[in-house]
Amino acid sequence: MRQVPPWVGYDRMAATGEYGALVNAAGELALSSDGQNEAAFFRSVLRGRNAVLDVGCGPGFPLVVLAHCVTSPCGLDAAPAMLALARATIAALGVRNATLVRGMAEALPFADNAFDGFAVCGTLGSVPDPAPVVRELARVAAAGAVVASIGQDFRHRLSAGKPRGETWLRCDRRGLALQVVRYLTDPYRIWYERHVLDPASDFAQQLLADPELCTAGRIATDLSPRDLPAGAVLDSFCEEEAQFDPETLREVFEQSGFATERQHVALSYGVPHIFSVFRRRG
Repeated sequence: MRQVPPWVGYDRMAATGEYGALVNAAGELALSSDGQNEAAFFRSVLRGRNAVLDVGCGPGFPLVVLAHCVTSPCGLDAAPAMLALARATIAALGVRNATLVRGMAEALPFADNAFDGFAVCGTLGSVPDPAPVVRELARVAAAGAVVASIGQDFRHRLSAGKPRGETWLRCDRRGLALQVVRYLTDPYRIWYERHVLDPASDFAQQLLADPELCTAGRIATDLSPRDLPAGAVLDSFCEEEAQFDPETLREVFEQSGFATERQHVALSYGVPHIFSVFRRRG
């Protein structure tokens, strides 16, 4: 089974329209109340900064909400389809001071000391290892640069009584697949497997006879990868994503030369999130 970088999955979702638009039909930024709260956090931390990097900008958030309160916002993403969405968002909103760059957060294509601010919205929860990313932030950060970070608090996945994983049959634009998700500790990780099935195989045809799967597009299953006939599998790949609680997130930043200014946990989109502010020492 091959391992792919998580950005590949996000690129696929962007290309197939699984990400909602940030701009409504009237050409206005369309954010839920949670999105507005997150935008207010990023603005409050980064307002007045000069060069600000949105690390893993996705379709353009929080890049576009920072455009009116920082001098030179730059969005970076590894996924071409995500950058296409961000480009469309910027154009629709008439933002003129933002730039977009394709690149990996683990190897930022910028000079040392290039930025005095960073927005990190979920990005550290979509890489296999956060340490190289934060070391790169430290490299391109000027002395005193500030990082505003929002990411899920993984402890909610590990609450008593909650399963440590899920297995689904999915029937969507990417075809029929068995998807396995595991929630791991020491260190915190989410492990994804996707086994794409040949829709013409007898095994797949039996699964597709289930009207619930065809209607809902996703159903829980007791099947495991061991139950899949070899001839029915077209492709198998996996992804790994780092996860955090407040303490482990602090450790990653402090080991790379940042000081923790403040942290708090609050619900966002129905899930506990860690809102953090870090400052580059030196």
